[in-house]
Amino acid sequence: MSGPDLVAGIDIGGTNVKAGIVDLTGNVVLASCDVPTVRDSEQAFLESLAHVVAELSVRAGTPRAAGISIGSYVFADGSIDGMSSFVPFLTQGYPLAQRLGQVLGLPLRVDNDARLICLAEARNGAGRGFSRVLTLTLGTGIGVGLCENGSPFGREPFIHLAGHVKVRTGGEYPCLDSAPCYCGMRGCFESTCSGASLQALVHERLGADVSNQQAFERAGAGDAAARELVTWYLDMLACALNQYVYLYCPDVIVIGGGVAKGLVRYEGELNDRLVAEVYGGQRTVVRITELREESGVLGAASLYA
Repeated sequence: MSGPDLVAGIDIGGTNVKAGIVDLTGNVVLASCDVPTVRDSEQAFLESLAHVVAELSVRAGTPRAAGISIGSYVFADGSIDGMSSFVPFLTQGYPLAQRLGQVLGLPLRVDNDARLICLAEARNGAGRGFSRVLTLTLGTGIGVGLCENGSPFGREPFIHLAGHVKVRTGGEYPCLDSAPCYCGMRGCFESTCSGASLQALVHERLGADVSNQQAFERAGAGDAAARELVTWYLDMLACALNQYVYLYCPDVIVIGGGVAKGLVRYEGELNDRLVAEVYGGQRTVVRITELREESGVLGAASLYA
């Protein structure tokens, strides 16, 4: 099978690469895989991605193009500002679009992962039907994306690090504030509400064997200590959500990432806490993601939608 509606979506992470062949007609991932990111050789890294696309093409059909998602600032020419802390050879100015285009033999576009998660939500997820869609991906860090009318806002990902708004004084929680965040602040949103930050607080308050998801479940079951922690977390999250309304005036804020599953039961509460209005009658709603592991793949492929 081949055709103009098949596109490869490749989501490059520091640990794993998720890839799939997407039928853009129905926004369906026909075949997908998850493989370790090759880190020890640039050539082996490039060849591994070509091999993945070839294998998926056998299973699902030949794509006409490839979209690439990566956790880096991506310039308009497809070069990146580096992932040196994750993959040694992906350094400042690395021409990712050019190099991958050569080994894949396909037209190719690259964009930031937070922007492409937003694109997937705007077209296929909880942002469908809204004009301005803001996404907050609460994972190891916090990624921010903005789409307007089904397209990423701006030529480059100028706001993907906007998770560093201030939500608390800083210094109150040694497990979160032993060192300033790389943004230079204590008390930023990322150092407070990312999955990694929440996990540090859960381990301190509820035990080293308790996961974030278990903390939310225990809170829902009436555990007083867990409920206190979750209430604090919702306070911090609501503080950030209201700031984002004033900053970007989105019609909807979609929350994704590893923490999102635990927030499903609190979607109504978060909407009640969202009181910011940019103008009289303006209303932003909060939605929890409907997409899971394939959001990066869908978003990357959607660069060709």
